[in-house]
Amino acid sequence: MQVHFIGLGEVEMFNLALALHKKGDTVTGSDELFDESLKAVMRDQGLMLDEIGWFSNRVNSQLDFVVLGTNVTSDNPELEKAKELGLRLVSYPAFLYELVKLKTRVVIAGSQRRSEVVSMVLHVLDYNNIEVDYVLPSPNGIHLTEENDFIVMEGGDRPSSVIDAVPQFHNYQPNIALLTDIEFKEGSFYSDFETYAEQYGIFVNSIVKGGSITYNEEDVEVKKRVESSENPIRKFSYGTPDYQEADGQIFLDTPDGEMPLEISGETALSNLAGAKWVCQQMGVDEVEFYEAMATYQ
Repeated sequence: MQVHFIGLGEVEMFNLALALHKKGDTVTGSDELFDESLKAVMRDQGLMLDEIGWFSNRVNSQLDFVVLGTNVTSDNPELEKAKELGLRLVSYPAFLYELVKLKTRVVIAGSQRRSEVVSMVLHVLDYNNIEVDYVLPSPNGIHLTEENDFIVMEGGDRPSSVIDAVPQFHNYQPNIALLTDIEFKEGSFYSDFETYAEQYGIFVNSIVKGGSITYNEEDVEVKKRVESSENPIRKFSYGTPDYQEADGQIFLDTPDGEMPLEISGETALSNLAGAKWVCQQMGVDEVEFYEAMATYQ
């Protein structure tokens, strides 16, 4: 493929461009600002651009895809050129879906807690030597292969792009989903709480038929959005598990007795309970999960 990224300086865009470059695809891109750490990687991989900014001459009729970053505006000269040429324009999450649509997509969504759940799931899988692909909104946060069936994705709620204004997680159509919390913050991309919370209801309805949603029943809005959905999917609720605390150490109650943990706080313990449901659906049994989580920090 020949792919051009408008907004290459965004971490998720850069991660995906680099993954395609390593796979042998022809990758180009532009942006007005690049983090110094990204510049170093670009130099190492031979992707360093001579000029920073927008250049419509980098957009040509040979491109298979033009991928738009979240921050790209409607008057971007490269976007205007791509429209003139009738090229295939896609947002980052829509393009990502095209690349992974044949995999079993595990999408972790939520306002504040999703990153920790993703971290727990990947730790457990790695501890048990289970190979999976993953996509995270962090430097080097992507691993794409041809052979792995599962891909773990962090489902962000930001609008996808100027041409695709739906939240990122609406594009992923998960087979296995988890929803941690719904917490609205003033000054976000959404005008009010109801509009924001509604996006999560749409997310639940986007899960493929026969798939599953694991959800935090202690979050009133999460419980409402999941349990009111008529999507024919399996629904697994979780909450804060039973535990003991002694001398600042947390001991989780398990079928095999109390297990010491490195983590603390009810939020982290609730996240652990959600991660357990997801890992079990990915082939990790209960004993293997607890053994791995005893080493999670």
